[in-house]
Amino acid sequence: MLDATGRLEEGQRLVLLDHVEDWCTDSRTKVTIHPVIDLNAELTTPAYQPTTRIREAVILRDRTCVFSWCTRSARRCDLDHVTPYDAGGPTSTSNLAPLCRTHHRLKTHSAWHYETTAPGTYEWTSPHGHRFRRDRTGTRAIDTGPPPDVPRPRRR
Repeated sequence: MLDATGRLEEGQRLVLLDHVEDWCTDSRTKVTIHPVIDLNAELTTPAYQPTTRIREAVILRDRTCVFSWCTRSARRCDLDHVTPYDAGGPTSTSNLAPLCRTHHRLKTHSAWHYETTAPGTYEWTSPHGHRFRRDRTGTRAIDTGPPPDVPRPRRR
């Protein structure tokens, strides 16, 4: 029985093949079927703009904006080259991450920066040197002491 199922994108619910067949016979229903995308496969293109398949793979992998604690849906985000395209960063699933417009601008026009440490895992560094790890389980600080290169205030 589990072989005859599909998954609804919204809500991540399983649906039976019988339900999909019923929906397809109703002229008022719009059903879109997408091919399966292997999220472990490295997809790449020589162009700056990602292909539809690359975009979908990144959205499915990360699900939300990858900035620390942001929960905006990846479908409503820009895809950012972690290593800038102009600096030789490829347009590939391993070098793209969804950032909402606010966090994309913050990363581009401020001292915030990040890097990919594993597929779907990002380490952010704030302008003051604080570091955060963002992955599928959420965000956590990875600092244990004072931030690097920031002098501690003197006590009087």
